[in-house]
Amino acid sequence: MARLTLSVFALLLACNTGWSQTGAPGRVTVTAARAGQNLLLTAEIPATAVGNSASAANTRLQTLSLALRDSTRAFVLPEAAGCEQTGGDVIHHRASGFGPAVSAGWEFTCTYPDAVNSIGISLFSLVPVESMDAMVFPDGQQVITRDHPVLDL
Repeated sequence: MARLTLSVFALLLACNTGWSQTGAPGRVTVTAARAGQNLLLTAEIPATAVGNSASAANTRLQTLSLALRDSTRAFVLPEAAGCEQTGGDVIHHRASGFGPAVSAGWEFTCTYPDAVNSIGISLFSLVPVESMDAMVFPDGQQVITRDHPVLDL
């Protein structure tokens, strides 16, 4: 099961990066997948989503990378699911082919995974955007808005 979880997590990170590279520049992307009792979540936040100048964006990304170490700053999971964070990583990319960004990923083990029908997105309090792209595996794409910050699974 650990190998499956790691494989899905790697896939989420790869798809998240791939989507952000082919989508509109500056779009925040979120991905989610369930594998048995595990719930895997990722977020990709490019510099263009957080600041107008390079120095402001880099400072903001650094602050974001620290804040996102606490997954509750990004997501709200249903209490009834009994999810506990079992892993996570936040990477501040200072330079890449598409500019600076923050990539974050979290793994949760849920006692009642079927109780996770939706996930609240609290990233809007950290990133000044009106909407975010989302990919739910295997169900497809969604757009999450500030007015309805919920990712349906």
